[in-house]
Amino acid sequence: MKKIGQSKIVNLAIAFVIAILLSSYVLSTRSTKSSSNGSNNFSTIIPEKKATLKVALNVQFDNDKYVVIGAPTTVQVDIEGSGALVSAAQSRNDIQTSIDLRGLKSGKHTATVALRGVNASLTSTVNPQKVTVTIARKTSATLPINVSYNKNNIAKGYTAGEPTTDPKHVTISGPKSNVDAVTSIVARLSLPSGVKESLTRTAQLVALDKNGNTVEVNLSRQTVDATLVIAPEDSKRLTLNASVKNGESNSYQITFDPKTVTAYGSSDILNTMDNISVSVDVGNIRNGGTVNVSLPSIDGIVRYDRTNVTATVSQIKVNSNNNSESSMSNSSSASSSASSSASASSGTDTSDAKTSSSN
Repeated sequence: MKKIGQSKIVNLAIAFVIAILLSSYVLSTRSTKSSSNGSNNFSTIIPEKKATLKVALNVQFDNDKYVVIGAPTTVQVDIEGSGALVSAAQSRNDIQTSIDLRGLKSGKHTATVALRGVNASLTSTVNPQKVTVTIARKTSATLPINVSYNKNNIAKGYTAGEPTTDPKHVTISGPKSNVDAVTSIVARLSLPSGVKESLTRTAQLVALDKNGNTVEVNLSRQTVDATLVIAPEDSKRLTLNASVKNGESNSYQITFDPKTVTAYGSSDILNTMDNISVSVDVGNIRNGGTVNVSLPSIDGIVRYDRTNVTATVSQIKVNSNNNSESSMSNSSSASSSASSSASASSGTDTSDAKTSSSN
């Protein structure tokens, strides 16, 4: 009996241990599945994102002795990964690119673009990955700045003065052959069509050779402030002539104050003019008076030295009595002449009668 009882206890203990082991296995399996599912859910909550950034390229070289020609100012960096990390990279601007040319001598070289500042969890590529540049002994020169612009954009009747820039000079540097080839530094000033007023704008600088082709050199600055003074082309003093409106021109006498004005505008137009006709409305003027009148708008004249003038209007009265008296006087003269002729004729006849009687 004791052996049987002991055997039952042992069996129960073994069964209990097996149950615990099975339970632990099941719980472990569920935990693994839960953890795996949770990880999948987490990955689906945060979407991936792509972005392309333009990053300034830092060129490292001995700039006291050399100049570098042909290096791009920016390169393209593509990043991909967590949306939050990509957005952070876009906003923080921590990404840097560079090429290291230190220790290299004059000549053409190809350098690999180094990329720094990208989060390790992001995938990144730089384009281009290599750049070819020319290293040359440094030569410099200081040249005056000229301004170029489209004269056709200036309104008719206006002309432009000599443009100015601030600053007036710029320093260029580069290979000696390139620097020697530069004949002018031009600030290209953009003008709106039909411009009539002076303006100051930022203009892009470019180095040109004798044929007007661009020369690849480094400039101490890329832009300048260019000023262009725009004013009427020519001026002339013109006499004012009256043109009567709503009345007979021979019934009014009109004088102006002032009698002349200065007109500004196209030389071709002003050279053909000595006076201008000013319309004066006399419809509401009775027995004379003064009125302010505007000067006429004439193609080619852009403005006058004043906007209006004063016109003094006087009526010319025709005296009808003088005409009547003149007619009456002429009639009396005619009657007197007729009487005198009759008397003379009568005297002749009497004399002739006396002569005949005497005979």
